Amino acid sequence: MDKVITIYDAKTNLSKLVKRAQAGKTVYIGAFGIPQAIIAPLPAKPKIKIGVWQGKHKITYSDDDLIKSDPELIKQMTEGALFPDNDTD
Repeated sequence: MDKVITIYDAKTNLSKLVKRAQAGKTVYIGAFGIPQAIIAPLPAKPKIKIGVWQGKHKITYSDDDLIKSDPELIKQMTEGALFPDNDTD
């Protein structure tokens, strides 16, 4: 364990202590030589694998699946009323 930095010194030099933590050092803060808190570097982020599903699943579709019209929808649009009659005046 490194030297324990007093709370006053830590407050005065916080930005420097944070930079030390970013560099991988653990900083101990306390009073009377007894550590009470630490400033430590963050754990490394796990790397994100790009394309983990690549080649494992295949989505198959044809152009007709994306382009063809829906006969039921066309019927509703051409024959159905946009607003049903409400004769409840």
